[in-house]
Amino acid sequence: MIRLNQRYKLSAKSLRRCASVQDGHLRLFSLTVSMRIAKATLMSVIAWGLPFSVAPSVLAEDVPTAEQIQFFESKVRPIFVEHCYECHSETADEVEAELLLDSKWGWMTGGESGPAIIPGNLDESLVIDAVRYEENKVTAMPPSSKLSDKEIGVLEEWVKMGAPDPRTAKKTMVPVAKEIDFQKRFNEHWSWRPITKPELPWVTDRKWPRSDLDRFVLHKIEAAGLKPAAEADRRIWLRRVYFDLIGLPPTADQFADFLSDDSENAREKVVDELLQSPHLGEKWARHWMDLVRYAETYGHEFDYPLRYAHEYRDYLIRAFNADVPFDQFIREHIAGDLLDEPRKNPEEDWNESIIGTGFWYLHEATHAPTDVLGNEADIMDNQIDVFGKSFLGLTIACARCHDHKFDAITTADYYALTAYLQSSCRQEYPLDPSGKRAAANREINRLRGDAVDAFKASEVSVTDENQKDSGDYYRVAMQVVADSKPDADKTALVSQSAKAEGLDANLLQRWADKHESIKNELIDPGYELENQNVFADFKGDVLPEGWKTSGLAFLPIGSGLQFSSDGAVLVPNTVDSAVNGKKQVGVLRSPTFEITTDRIHVLINASAGAAVRVVIDNFQMAEFNALLFRGTFLNNKGSDTQGQWQWKSLAGDLRKYKGHKAYLEFIDNGDASIAIDKVVFSDAGPPGKVRGKEAVFDAALLSQMEKQAAIDLKAGRVHPLMLALLRNQVVSVVDFSQEASESLGQARELAEALPPVRRVIAMAQGTSEDAHVYIRGSHQNVGEVVPARFLEVLGGETATRLELANRVATLENPLTARVIANRIWHHLLGVGIVPTVDDFGPQGLPPSHPELLDWLATDLVENGWSLKHLMKQIVLSSTYRQANVPNEAVSAKLIASVDPSNELLHRMRVRRLSGEAIRDAVLVASGRFEPKPFGPSVATHRTPFMTGRGARSSGPLDGNGRRSVYLSVYRNFLNPFMLTFDMPSPFGPQGRRSKSNVPAQALTLMNDPFVIGQAKVIAEKALAVPDQSTEQKIAMMVERVHGVVPSENQTKQLSQFLVNQTKAYGKEDSRAWADLAHALLNMKAFYFLQ
Repeated sequence: MIRLNQRYKLSAKSLRRCASVQDGHLRLFSLTVSMRIAKATLMSVIAWGLPFSVAPSVLAEDVPTAEQIQFFESKVRPIFVEHCYECHSETADEVEAELLLDSKWGWMTGGESGPAIIPGNLDESLVIDAVRYEENKVTAMPPSSKLSDKEIGVLEEWVKMGAPDPRTAKKTMVPVAKEIDFQKRFNEHWSWRPITKPELPWVTDRKWPRSDLDRFVLHKIEAAGLKPAAEADRRIWLRRVYFDLIGLPPTADQFADFLSDDSENAREKVVDELLQSPHLGEKWARHWMDLVRYAETYGHEFDYPLRYAHEYRDYLIRAFNADVPFDQFIREHIAGDLLDEPRKNPEEDWNESIIGTGFWYLHEATHAPTDVLGNEADIMDNQIDVFGKSFLGLTIACARCHDHKFDAITTADYYALTAYLQSSCRQEYPLDPSGKRAAANREINRLRGDAVDAFKASEVSVTDENQKDSGDYYRVAMQVVADSKPDADKTALVSQSAKAEGLDANLLQRWADKHESIKNELIDPGYELENQNVFADFKGDVLPEGWKTSGLAFLPIGSGLQFSSDGAVLVPNTVDSAVNGKKQVGVLRSPTFEITTDRIHVLINASAGAAVRVVIDNFQMAEFNALLFRGTFLNNKGSDTQGQWQWKSLAGDLRKYKGHKAYLEFIDNGDASIAIDKVVFSDAGPPGKVRGKEAVFDAALLSQMEKQAAIDLKAGRVHPLMLALLRNQVVSVVDFSQEASESLGQARELAEALPPVRRVIAMAQGTSEDAHVYIRGSHQNVGEVVPARFLEVLGGETATRLELANRVATLENPLTARVIANRIWHHLLGVGIVPTVDDFGPQGLPPSHPELLDWLATDLVENGWSLKHLMKQIVLSSTYRQANVPNEAVSAKLIASVDPSNELLHRMRVRRLSGEAIRDAVLVASGRFEPKPFGPSVATHRTPFMTGRGARSSGPLDGNGRRSVYLSVYRNFLNPFMLTFDMPSPFGPQGRRSKSNVPAQALTLMNDPFVIGQAKVIAEKALAVPDQSTEQKIAMMVERVHGVVPSENQTKQLSQFLVNQTKAYGKEDSRAWADLAHALLNMKAFYFLQ
């Protein structure tokens, strides 16, 4: 376990994430230095012949003048004293970053990053970079606020004059950071302790518990001298359980069915029905979407689309509906692309597991980062924050810049996890519904193989039955070309010459048209590669080491004869995306490499629909906007080679990224093709042809070749002449084998009939890499290497990503089961047993019922990690059945003294519905609710105030009646209704939503056009029911909206409201009924749960 006395990087994002870190913990002179500077410093030391410290003689050099001393004492020292000494002097409680600024020896020796001031050199002086707040090399300092321009000017002037400093006394020792005892932290904090199933506690009232979990709750209630609340009214319980499990209210018929069922298991029947409802997944998926910062755009300036994000949302809904065991759910999220036996969709047989990995890539993103490596570091910070909080309830990301201030997590732990991300790639994975594409591919491959076998078995001559050979055709074709005028029609001359020579006129015409191409192919000397940096040369029938594919498109050709599904002869020793037709989709991905040259040359034969790109530091946004990344992406005309083999170059801004890591992607998204031969790195142009004496090419040579071709064909080999004639369509497969031609015809039909592809965002395994610790979170200050592994206090062994997933998804991990059990409790009871649901560390709140939490966690695991089982246990418990008012036998004074916040759960909490549940309940009440599941999201309805770059067309006001989970989430254009009711902004994990109670919420329900419109529909439906009195219509509306039957007094009040509104309108008017419906929607009985 390493110790890094580091401090938090003070960006707004960091402060939001580590809000619990107090200001005192953020004070820091965080100085980072590039490896270039560190190397220069080391070389200077070596040149002086000194050890790596400052000798006393150095301090004695360049004695400052009286004027310089006066300048330092009157202007410079006061700045250090006021702004720096608190953390960077011998009198500091703890010296930050091992840097002292109270002596010349201190700043010359420097801290963890080396010398802090380079006399005479502003750009290399880390103190100057820090106080300028530019963060080119180091974190901005002081952390509380920037120095004034005058103070910065003083320090700059001082450094330029050589940094004269009279404080020459050498300190006795370098300050040593305080060691952190991580094992002690691990041993002392409750959440690291192993999970064991506790004994059931003793309770006095043995009749009250309906479930073992009730005993833990009752035990604490009785210990406090309290009693549990009475059982809630059946209507209240039914409305409560409906909203809690499926997020929708019960209908009048569902109320009637339940209220008429007097059986002992009436509630259990309702719960079982709800657990099987397709709406359950929609409700619980939204909870998980809060954690994974779900959105469908990237945010920032242009809010570019996050394509196929809705597929991840639909995956969640299916997973919760299917009650996928939570340990499997975890594996699918962390390493679903690596499972040997992925979970398949039961209806359409596609790979469900891989979709889970899409959560990694739902982060925000900017299109033109000036520091792409820093951009990657920030994205990984967000990814690890989501991972740590969602699955483990840990603030792992707080260890990015320093060892965790409170938890047993080191900076090395944080960067060990980044190694998994650096070793992975983002992909848009093509699903294969019903396996139709894979099945078609298998059949196409079989037919192509049959065609090759039939072709090799053919005994047909290369030319026709008159036994004229290729030499004859070439000789006559060349004479025709010589006797023809340029651009003149050769048809008559070809016909005349063919007749005179006894040749087939059509075949001779093809020779005349293609002779040059055939010649070039047969005598091609190849490219001069001897002195080239060849990154890839695709030889053989397997991909080179480290190259990977996504999808079914890209196949290595090998050295033998192969036909594509459309009958074309494939070029040997290449990789081709159109082997099985142009409707195939896929990506060919290279191993990770370091950019060392100005250009990357690729020898390809591609259509305009194909693309080639170099992905630098995992940056994915260049396709949207090439700013700062020009030349790193080829598509459209840039990739189109017009059916020829050509060198294409990735260049332009590539030279800016020398030293960065990257990988290549060759992309075929369908209706395109791209074949790849070679990849070469170079500072110059692409390789040229091999130079040498031009080969003789004449009719005699062709005659010899044809004889050898016939021999090769009988031996099952294919001569280059045969390949050239077939590729140039001088001869065709049918000329040799009808059977082969028929097989290829069938293959072509299958390839053209492939169903449309369906893509999802997913992770793919890239080149495995170790990670570097970024000292104090700065990628410009690289520290030690750490391998990919889990947290050290939980074993810390080096592991693959799949092994990491297995170590998270086990009861041996003391966090995972507790965290998810606590989340379920939180969503059903209103507050988690651990209220800080995303933070089980020392800065989070302790559990109110620790034994109950362990009982829930072990019960969950014992029952196959079934979340539905856990939900059922809770909602059928006596704890959940309680009313929201205390037991009448308990005095208010006692409650106020022992359980004022209801931590002991002596009653049920009153909870406001989420924004999604409120909107969905409005639609149910109006009858406009559209239950259709899945599919692309409905565009956000834009108000006149929702303007700006990246704005999309406005969607319908009512969202086509679709449930709120199916509404688009555009980061720059979030739904104002949802935001008003505390839907989190999708920028980081949030397992516990805010619970605000603000005027904007009442104003929204009062004035939102959606609510007003739906109130009108509710009124119209009530008025449309025949033979109903006013009182009956009122009762029907109240039950539809509030889920209760109004009392006689309430009905009178509502009737009087109608009378008053009718008078206001001056006549009988349906608007009065709409006003009544609107009023009902504004009452707390509608948008609160009792």
